[in-house]
Amino acid sequence: MFRRFVQSRPGRALIPLIAVAVVFATYVYVSTLLAIPAILVFGLAIPIWGGLKRPRYLALTGLVVVLLVAPIATVAITQEIRTPVAPSSSITTTSSTAANGSGPVLLNAQVTPYTGDTSTLYNWSLTLQPQYLPAPGGVLGISLYLSTCPGATSGNDTVCAAGYPFYNYTHNFTPALTTKTPYAFTQTISTAGIYDWQMCVFFRNATSGNLSYLFLVGDPTYNGIEGPVVGSWFDTFSELLPTVYLNGLLLLALPFFFVLLLYVYFKRREIRKQDQARRIAGPPPPDGGTGTAPGPPGTLPPSPPAAGAAAATSGVEERACPNCGAVVYANETTCWKCGTSLSGGGAGAPLPSSK
Repeated sequence: MFRRFVQSRPGRALIPLIAVAVVFATYVYVSTLLAIPAILVFGLAIPIWGGLKRPRYLALTGLVVVLLVAPIATVAITQEIRTPVAPSSSITTTSSTAANGSGPVLLNAQVTPYTGDTSTLYNWSLTLQPQYLPAPGGVLGISLYLSTCPGATSGNDTVCAAGYPFYNYTHNFTPALTTKTPYAFTQTISTAGIYDWQMCVFFRNATSGNLSYLFLVGDPTYNGIEGPVVGSWFDTFSELLPTVYLNGLLLLALPFFFVLLLYVYFKRREIRKQDQARRIAGPPPPDGGTGTAPGPPGTLPPSPPAAGAAAATSGVEERACPNCGAVVYANETTCWKCGTSLSGGGAGAPLPSSK
């Protein structure tokens, strides 16, 4: 039942759409690496099992998946990136004065608004708690690092390609800050893009006398914090789409079409072997090998044909299938390779070798 449906016109149209849906869900919500077996199973294995074995159809299915998954996935990723993240704090530290207990020195840091344009006034706010510093003396200053390179604290971070926008804002406390205090940086951003930021406070190390730095806890890879997203929804989508397409082409298209080429190679190898075996065996006798058509029930079988008649029947001409070009014989009604009907003189002209 399933194979019959797959080979129907609605089934042939539905298979690529199912593959697109499964690969999209796997790529966005499960794992980008698991999208590889997803496209191989739903774009190759299931169509072949259902009888859709033509390389042209399989290649078209893979192309549809790769071309459609990227923009659909970019829509979901754009929505996710433009969704505000939770406030961030520094790690919990213990003050040198036991009575002060322990807690984060930087508390509930966030940027508002999370989305805007180049004229928007963005506010990075937090609460400073100097009483939890690991050394006495108080907070000497606080810095804000803002760029399109996640977690960057300079303009030449090796994680990102050179030339990314980078902003560094610093405020010094004179005298040093020793009590719990809210603080905020307020700035506009002149260039649209998807930004990440990071904050740190610096204080004097009680042992060495050098400056020490304490950062917010960001993402586990780069220690950056998402936001703000500067520009319209379409600006964000346009910025992400080339990257998603590139990743999709490399991640999905390369393994898919490599496996498809292997399938085509072995399939053609098998067809060549079958074609060679058919040519060696000769054309199938139309009368079951008796030389004449069978008579009505109850009649005796006809006598074997004379030697001259047998020689005449063995000279059946070889012809080319008009659809796929496979070698067929004049008495065949359908092509053994592609199934095209040869009735009514459908076969092509005799092959030169058969004349």
